[in-house]
Parts: sequence; structure tokens; C-alpha cells
Amino acid sequence: MAKSTRSKVKRSFRAKKRDEGVYAATEAARLQRLNSKLMAKIDDGDKELAEPVEGDDNAQDAMELDDSEKLSTTKPSRISTHGSRNSRREEWRKSKGMTPVPKSTRMNRQGLPAARRRSGRPSRRR
Repeated sequence: MAKSTRSKVKRSFRAKKRDEGVYAATEAARLQRLNSKLMAKIDDGDKELAEPVEGDDNAQDAMELDDSEKLSTTKPSRISTHGSRNSRREEWRKSKGMTPVPKSTRMNRQGLPAARRRSGRPSRRR
């Protein structure tokens, strides 16, 4: 019954395939490849952080943080997901000098702005 990839049964079967089944060799090769990349990156970082010799003109430069540490201390700029998405219709209305979303002028029986659609009602009579 559960067809979603969030289904616990599907996830458990996939994990089992990764661990001991058909895809175990592929998964092991992937982990090995990622591990070797990380180890190479760590080795490069150790070479750059070697202690400077006294009297060396570049002693100040060696004491500064490398670029990856500088980036981790600054906050990454966030992309806002709040607000309008500027659909094609809204863009067209803005280009014509109109408001992006027209204001509703209708009122309901309580004196509040009327809703755009009636919830729970079919659009056509049956």
C-alpha cells in the first residue's frame, strides 16, 4: 500500500540492499572514493599550516586563516522563501502599472472581504 519513498518499509529494504544486497559493492566504492577525497583534502591542509620559520617575510601570511575557515565563520546569505513568487501573471500586471494581485472589493455577509472560492463546494452542479 505505501508507495511513498518516505515509507519505512521501502526505506528499510533499500538500506538492506545497500548493506548486504545487490548495491553493496557500489556503495562501498562510493564511500571509498569519498574517503580518499577527504583524506587528500586533509593532507593538503596540513601542508599549508606548516609552522613558519622565524625571520621569514611570509610569517604573517602563514598565521592567517585559510579561505575555507574564513568562509565558515561568516554567515551564508540566505535565500528568502517568504512572500510572493512573482508568477507570470503578476509580472505582466506590474509591467502595465497595475497592482500585482488585484484587491477584492466584494464583501461577505459578515462584512469581511469575500473569499476567492468556496471551500468544499463543487464548481459545477451535479
